[in-house]
Amino acid sequence: MSDITRASASAVSYLLSGFPCVVVLGARQIGKTTLLRQILPNASYYDLERLHDWERFHQDPEFALRRAPEPVVVDEAQRLPEIFPALRVLIDSERRKNGRFLLSGSSSPELMRKVTESLAGRVAIFELSGFSLQESWGVAPSGFCAAVEENRPEALLELKSRLTVEALLESCLDGSYPEPVVRRQDRRFVSLWMENYFRTYIERDVRSLFPDLRLPTYRRFISMLGHASGQIINASEFARSLDVSQPTVKSYLNIAEGTFLWRNLPSFNRNIQRRVSKMPKGHLRDTGLLNHLAGIFTTDALLGNPLAGRIWEAFLIEEIIKGFQNRLGTARFYYYRTHNGAEIDLIVETASGVVPIDIKLGTAVTARSVRALSEFVQEGHSRYGIVINNADRAGWVKEGIVQVPAGCL
Repeated sequence: MSDITRASASAVSYLLSGFPCVVVLGARQIGKTTLLRQILPNASYYDLERLHDWERFHQDPEFALRRAPEPVVVDEAQRLPEIFPALRVLIDSERRKNGRFLLSGSSSPELMRKVTESLAGRVAIFELSGFSLQESWGVAPSGFCAAVEENRPEALLELKSRLTVEALLESCLDGSYPEPVVRRQDRRFVSLWMENYFRTYIERDVRSLFPDLRLPTYRRFISMLGHASGQIINASEFARSLDVSQPTVKSYLNIAEGTFLWRNLPSFNRNIQRRVSKMPKGHLRDTGLLNHLAGIFTTDALLGNPLAGRIWEAFLIEEIIKGFQNRLGTARFYYYRTHNGAEIDLIVETASGVVPIDIKLGTAVTARSVRALSEFVQEGHSRYGIVINNADRAGWVKEGIVQVPAGCL
């Protein structure tokens, strides 16, 4: 994996040039250690999951940091919360010096609180996702996110597909964790890796962070959540099925989101005259794990599964979000659904405006299939809408609606 340069490396390097400290957050096994070593290969490196390094910093974090030649890389910093106040002291001693500390953290909602309490105004936070299509297949960067962020629909028309539908389906099946992507040809390995990853997530990460949690119940909750990906989450239904309270379900959802397993999309309801749903909606971030939980192990099985449309939707939403993250875009992401059933999969809000995006697994576009997009545009919420599908080329499908092949992302 180390020979694959992460698309996010330039973004993190840019942040280091402007901040004394950068914290890279992300799920376990997402490639944080590799990224840190790629960006600062000659830095003083410490991994707080190694007992020797943890003991070195546990005794006196400030003393250990002062003795380490800069720049300093600290992996899995959530293992020692005391390191953050020590970092603040060192940063304030040379406030104008940037690029001194690069940290990583995973599976710890508490980490964000420690960072914001101790290092507010001194740190940049970057969230690392799994491999993008660019990284998975070694293709050129896409101009999709730049066109959306700059509100230039004409630039979307110039995009060309970089990948076949078969390659896209394979990526959707395997997900974006680096290890399964690199070894995607070994189907048995991918399946075993996903099972062990999920078991480790439950039995190590969640157990250590929330020791009082009923782990068998939480495991069932995650499996149910996988089948509910792409749907509005009804806490009362989950509570009845799990025999727990609604507040417990909401706390489970917060844990799944805080440990980077679940992506929550809030409802877009700004300046909307219609009644819209305000209940939470989201999806499991990695479709490889989602497919594993659903018992889907081939692309043929994926296409024949009733969940195929929602899995594909989650896959492409994550790809779009990765694109904005890797270019340090300032977009916010929502979903949109009215009480009469009109729904848009993704709303992207940038400084240039609001862009609604619908995601389809097929190739055909009908007036009915883009009705919600058209109404959203006609009501003045956006200049144009986008439908992403598996068509051959980009182009206008009707006034105000542009079609973009998924291979262009």
